[in-house]
Amino acid sequence: MRPDSTTLVELEQERERLKREISELPDMRQGSLTPVYRKCGKPSCHCARDEDPGHGPVYLLTRSVNKKTIARNIPPQAVETVREHVAIFHHYQELSRKLVEVSIQICDLKLKNPALQLNPWVPGGSGKFASVW
Repeated sequence: MRPDSTTLVELEQERERLKREISELPDMRQGSLTPVYRKCGKPSCHCARDEDPGHGPVYLLTRSVNKKTIARNIPPQAVETVREHVAIFHHYQELSRKLVEVSIQICDLKLKNPALQLNPWVPGGSGKFASVW
């Protein structure tokens, strides 16, 4: 369905579907899960050879917090669970992007037809929509 042929009711239904899907998501984690191999520095160790990747993998979960990268070691038994949490977060981001796009389409339709602009949202209100006119 093309955005310009979508009705307000259809867009509002899609918005509610996306909000419902987001609210039903299980636990998630932001970040990247990366395998890390390290060389121990002992000249007689297998990792000292150029073609050897080193010891590992040790998994690190990295994410940005206040413009700083935070890294956390993930135990081997938790790697698959953390990988699933990260995948769920990526799905959340995609759903959020779609929710914003649908909201923009709703706003655009309402701008074209001022009669559709009923019950605007009031920040800090009772949580319900209220008229400010």
